[in-house]
Amino acid sequence: MKFILLAFSILILFSCATSVKENVEDYSKITLTMDTVVVDSGDDIINLKYGIWTNTLSEDNKFLYLWNTGESTMDKINLEALRLEKKIPFEREGPNGVGDYVSWMSFLHENEVLLAGFGTLLNFDMEGKKIRDLDLGKVTFGKVNLEAGDGFDRNPIPLEKGDVIYGYLGNGIKGTWTFVKANFKENKLTRIELPGINELPDYRILLEGDNINSSASPEKFLKKAGNRIIISSSAYSTLYVLNLNDDSVYQANYTPTLSPKQKKGGYPEKVESVERFREVMAEIDTEINFQAPVWDEQNRRFYRFSFETLPKDIYKGPLFLSAHQRPISKVYLSILDENLNLLGETLLNIKQVPNTVFVRDGQIWSYVNVEDELGFVRMTINYE
Repeated sequence: MKFILLAFSILILFSCATSVKENVEDYSKITLTMDTVVVDSGDDIINLKYGIWTNTLSEDNKFLYLWNTGESTMDKINLEALRLEKKIPFEREGPNGVGDYVSWMSFLHENEVLLAGFGTLLNFDMEGKKIRDLDLGKVTFGKVNLEAGDGFDRNPIPLEKGDVIYGYLGNGIKGTWTFVKANFKENKLTRIELPGINELPDYRILLEGDNINSSASPEKFLKKAGNRIIISSSAYSTLYVLNLNDDSVYQANYTPTLSPKQKKGGYPEKVESVERFREVMAEIDTEINFQAPVWDEQNRRFYRFSFETLPKDIYKGPLFLSAHQRPISKVYLSILDENLNLLGETLLNIKQVPNTVFVRDGQIWSYVNVEDELGFVRMTINYE
């Protein structure tokens, strides 16, 4: 299709009670200007059946790479030109086979990408040729062997071409996650303690009923910002900062004034029916839900969205709904300085939670489906 640009400016004026912490900008009044752009896919189709669930950005945020499960292809999107630049085919089987499922992917450098399957880590070049095939079940870290079914939770942070990975490692079915640094070159696995983590309102709801066994827990996020990894959870505002120079970790706390700083906790650990599971999860999702803070390199600050949902139609739809898929009651935006101190916050006049958020050239970008075309809402924050 031809290039489309949907330009509409929405000026939204907010007031927030947060005190001003810098002389340059007044965080007591924030204006947000938004426009929507659509990617030109040319004669091809960008498959949005599952949204852009499996994606990765180039380090300079110039290119977005999307994995298409049904097609076993990877779309290379030029975010500057807003066009589909290339559709890269991959083989499902054979020497260069990627397998039946890709759970997450990560950009390594301009000529290489890391794809994760069931217990495997696969390095490919940008033409679909396999460079390395790592079976986690066969990896030995000294005296430590990984068990069958072990793998990294979504979106860990690979460094050094995937030889080193920081992330939550464990078994999703069992819910046994440990934050680690895995060095595959030196066969060394280091557990990294997050100070005070046991005092925060984490939860895991087990569903053990007739013919069904499953579980649900908060989303965990990792974002790289310079030489730091910012570790966060959907259940609380508290953040952890890992310094990549020495692997030291500290807890960063801030207290929102417009919303609770964390979920209430005290949920049942186990339920025995699908109906009760739906009720408990709906209750949890009506409370505050935090997204990962995203780093703005140009303005040297973080942006973090959070939201609450409405307890509607809880017995309809898929059993496992993400909180942002429910009817939304409130959406908040918090602005943090580079040391993760709260600068300002506001209640947004929107009923859709920003999705797959990143920052380019000082603007916040959020994925949106525009009549089955790949689109982005671009948000510019203005200070009066």
